[in-house]
Amino acid sequence: MAGMYVLMWLQLMVQFSVAKWVGKELSLSSLESTVAAFIYTVTTPIISQIIQQWLFGEVWAMSFMPLVVLALIRLAKSTKDNVVGLDKKTILLLVVGFTLIILSHMLSFVIVTGYTAIFTAFLLIFRKNRLNVLFNLFVAAIITILLSMVFLMPFVIAMLGNKLATPGATTLTLWSAPDIHELFQTAFSFKSDVIFKTNSIGIVAFLAIFGVIFTWWKQDRFTKYATVVSIVIIFSGMSYIWKYLYATPLGVIQFPHRVFIIAIFLLSLTSIFMIRNVFKSNRLRHILYAGLTLLSVFVTLFSLKFGFLDPVNALAVRTDYKPTSKRPVSYTPIANFKIKNDDFQNIMGYWTTYGAFDYMPANFQFNKALQEKKVIQSGKLIKTTVKPISNGVIYTANLVNRENTILPMVGYKSVKYEIMDNQHRHYSYTINKNKQLAIKTKNADVNKLIVKAKTPLTTYIAWTISLVTAVFLLVIAFRNKNKQNI
Repeated sequence: MAGMYVLMWLQLMVQFSVAKWVGKELSLSSLESTVAAFIYTVTTPIISQIIQQWLFGEVWAMSFMPLVVLALIRLAKSTKDNVVGLDKKTILLLVVGFTLIILSHMLSFVIVTGYTAIFTAFLLIFRKNRLNVLFNLFVAAIITILLSMVFLMPFVIAMLGNKLATPGATTLTLWSAPDIHELFQTAFSFKSDVIFKTNSIGIVAFLAIFGVIFTWWKQDRFTKYATVVSIVIIFSGMSYIWKYLYATPLGVIQFPHRVFIIAIFLLSLTSIFMIRNVFKSNRLRHILYAGLTLLSVFVTLFSLKFGFLDPVNALAVRTDYKPTSKRPVSYTPIANFKIKNDDFQNIMGYWTTYGAFDYMPANFQFNKALQEKKVIQSGKLIKTTVKPISNGVIYTANLVNRENTILPMVGYKSVKYEIMDNQHRHYSYTINKNKQLAIKTKNADVNKLIVKAKTPLTTYIAWTISLVTAVFLLVIAFRNKNKQNI
């Protein structure tokens, strides 16, 4: 459990640090960028995803989205003239941002790529120097693909070599894509069942929108544009659009409100720009910055206490017992758990939940043998001990000679497996109708089977490509830094 808390803290610190740096790059002072980053980091939707839902991959991806946002802002500003050339900083921001998002959460990458494409189309239609935009994006895309090859190549091979069960769209509810009433409720209501949700934008975001609209004539171009873009992004994740899109292949996104995080970041910035543009007194500005900070802390702690901790303490699923096949950890479609260090492992025992089998082979059925991790011979489950090893598993059981045997492991066609027994005899295998590895034992005593996944040559090639690309970028960055110092 201590490790989980350290991870949560680390993610919050990375999010804060990235957001603060981007704020400073957009001309905020050190104090202003700190306040904006803090408001963004402690907003209820982010805290909910970290503390309540443990969406760690998605949270890592959100941490690096501001880098892409900054790159796109720089790209938009570069379209004022007709010069076609590489903007190394913009390309680096795109490469680093997109690579880290790819390595964190694939659906977040799909979402950000989609919005980047829309923004690019806008630049190509309404701005000058279209070739410069395309040139920089093309170079950034090529480098990103090469740098991400360590994930992309195995992923593509797995997707092409297997028919996998990708995440299915849930029923389109307010939880998936809220309407305006839901957004207002999550921001301004005191009801415990609506104040700690991920499908929200937070009270500061609303205040930023209202503040910019009511002081429109005093705001600079960037603040106006950022606010309008944020409103468009928020609307694009709401039910008014997704009630038409949810039944299409885009339903794989599952929760369209994931796009809100981009708007929340932009509105955290515009809340500070709005105050700076309206009030000239530094003292008054600092008072308002402090007020926004305190409001953010109060709202987050209030919603955390009454919207999460109290309901969890009253209604949470307990795992203070060792789950078995007769008494699994089962909940549909979602639940909150209350666990302690001593029973933390129990939550990972026998369990079934929505999304548990995403990216498993299609037509795969989760059966008792897989759940209990037992070998099957003659249609019967055999008492089996399982020991994980590096890139594999050891199954210990008293096996019958020359018998068809089904192992409690799902097999993928794109992966090659090595199976041998305690006497180092190798076995050929098949993948049965239920996508499990199947063998026939030899005419000898066998009580141990060692199953390992072989690392394919393509994976080594992917690692090499990514490593060479990373070294190449570091060399260029180092040479550029030395030239600047001369």
